[in-house]
Amino acid sequence: MARRRPTQQNGDDYAPKLGYGAASKEAHFVAAPLLTAAALSLAGVVAGADDEFRWPGATLVLLVITAMTLIFSMQLAYKARLHLFSFEELKSHYHGARPDGVPEERVHQEYQAADTRWRKGQRRAVWAYNAGTGLLGFGVAASLAPPACGMQAPWRWTAAGIVLVGTAADTIWVFWTLRDTRN
Repeated sequence: MARRRPTQQNGDDYAPKLGYGAASKEAHFVAAPLLTAAALSLAGVVAGADDEFRWPGATLVLLVITAMTLIFSMQLAYKARLHLFSFEELKSHYHGARPDGVPEERVHQEYQAADTRWRKGQRRAVWAYNAGTGLLGFGVAASLAPPACGMQAPWRWTAAGIVLVGTAADTIWVFWTLRDTRN
């Protein structure tokens, strides 16, 4: 995959780091499906044993929203990825399709337009993915909160607290990384 060039279309000077496309592919097409499966599996457990959870209805809704958000991130990433290709691939596509070729300037313009669409779509996919991972943390923490009659209340509250601390740390890390990526 070719390196993405910075552009200044519409006042947008954002240029992802060299490995960003590949890293994003792993997050959206490997991690997101696994996290979605985890959220839906946990939702199935909550739905089947509601007397074992403190807030079964709210937890179930939170886990389903989590799964839908992660699925949405995959769809956004897929749509954005349709516009991720190298300049050489685009040039080869045009010159292979038309014997008379296409003016170089037109290929550059189309490449810049595709790059802009990819970056815009990718940012949306990243926000949806990060929202989904945060929601998953809250869903797991909610599922760990003990029912009123639970005998393991201190352990379950401790586990829920650990998940919430981890979710908070992940959220801070995400915002730090997004800030770093834009700089």
